[in-house]
Amino acid sequence: MPLQTAPGFGLPAWPSPEAAGFLNVKGIRDLATGLVPLALLLTGQRRALGWSQVIISLIPFGDAAIILARGGSTATALGVHALTAVVVLLTGILQLRISVISQNR
Repeated sequence: MPLQTAPGFGLPAWPSPEAAGFLNVKGIRDLATGLVPLALLLTGQRRALGWSQVIISLIPFGDAAIILARGGSTATALGVHALTAVVVLLTGILQLRISVISQNR
C-alpha cells in the first residue's frame, strides 16, 4: 500500500488521502523507468541502454533535490536517492563504454 511505504521516501509530510494519487503516479513512474532499461537489455540495444540509464539517473537526482528543498530527511535524500542516481549514472556510463568497445572489435 503506497501510504504505508510513503514515509521511506524522505519528505517531512505526505499527501493526505485526497492527494494519495501522487503515490500511485510515483509507482507507475518507477515501474516504467525499470521496464525501459529491461526492454533495451533484452533486445541487445547496449548504446540505447547506456543513454537511457544516464537520462533516467536524473529522476533520483531530482528526487533528492526536491527532498532537500522541502526540508525532508537529508540522510534519505543523499543515502537513498542521490546514491541511487550515482549508481544508475555510472551504470549508464559503463554501458556506453562497453558499447563503444564492442563496436571497435
